[in-house]
Amino acid sequence: MTHRAQGYDVIIAGGGLAGRSLAYFLSREPDLAGARILIIDDAGDRYPHRSLIYWHDNALPLPLSPAATFTSLAVDAGPAQRVLPLTRHRLCLTSSRPVFRCLDDVIDANPHITRLDGHVSRVRAHADSVEVVLSDGRLFTASHCFDSTVPPGGIKAPLLMSGEVRRVRTTHDVFDPSIATFIDFRSGEHNPVHFHCVLPVTAREAVVEVTRITRGQVPSPEFSFEQATSAYLRQVWGVNEFSSVSVERGSIPLGVRPGSARGRHVRIGSPSGAVKATTGYGFTRVLRQAQHIASTLASTGSPHTPRPSPRFRWYDRPVLKMWEHDPDHAVQFMRSAFASGDADLVLDFLDERTSFAQERSLFTAMPVTTLLQPRLWI
Repeated sequence: MTHRAQGYDVIIAGGGLAGRSLAYFLSREPDLAGARILIIDDAGDRYPHRSLIYWHDNALPLPLSPAATFTSLAVDAGPAQRVLPLTRHRLCLTSSRPVFRCLDDVIDANPHITRLDGHVSRVRAHADSVEVVLSDGRLFTASHCFDSTVPPGGIKAPLLMSGEVRRVRTTHDVFDPSIATFIDFRSGEHNPVHFHCVLPVTAREAVVEVTRITRGQVPSPEFSFEQATSAYLRQVWGVNEFSSVSVERGSIPLGVRPGSARGRHVRIGSPSGAVKATTGYGFTRVLRQAQHIASTLASTGSPHTPRPSPRFRWYDRPVLKMWEHDPDHAVQFMRSAFASGDADLVLDFLDERTSFAQERSLFTAMPVTTLLQPRLWI
């Protein structure tokens, strides 16, 4: 069935974090005050709950009130832990629900934004416009389409980060609410390799995340995240009894190459490579990507998607290969990341905001020679 095309200035395909963030920042640009924006999404639940872990140094582009904030990181230093203070940064835990509500307060107040429940089946970019076709045949046109939906062929990536986030409650005081345990491999040094993060909400309640990085694009079913978390809490924390308040599961492709805009069809969010290639952290990166796109569209009429420095892509490549071919060495490399004792510097590095001089200082404490193996570059 053929439908008459409806025109907009901007179409946003996908109404998750990337799409809503872009609509939010477009709404805050005075030069785009009258822009007609269409958000197309078939997500169903408007406010799904997902635990979000992020850090910032007072440069977060979105006003948020986290559920928990941490001023120290306990990092895995081999057989024991090392607690490092955070001077400039704060590690935070929040839920996607208040984040989406914060974004929607601005989006819904904009009379020029239309939401539509639908599934995008095809996007065609032309020299001066873009056409978006839905699965039911409806057709829309715009000057630009920003797309965070999964491409028809899927998201191709060399590695998959899969995990489970379990909110646990203990019968006695166990956790220190000021200290977050960050990337802990203790009790995970067996096949398959996995690691944990622990973010306490109270002395008796914490969010415990268990993560695997594997080859391929489908999580292997034989690994039990629940058993891994139980073993970790028992062996490392001495917790034999706990109850689960909630459980979330998900996966993130790692190593997605940053895509270039195909004319007026621009990929955003995870499909564009916005997630940090070697860590899976992407919340603040998605926000900053959306802010940058909105700013450049308003100032020049042509959106620009920020791309990581070639230097950081050079750093990421052998680490990804190490996870792919030699995960035991990858564990040693990640453990050494905090050997300098400067947790703020490491977080700046993961944000790709360090200078070469700072990186050289960081690398002096890391086994960088392991990255020079030829097989990690082929």
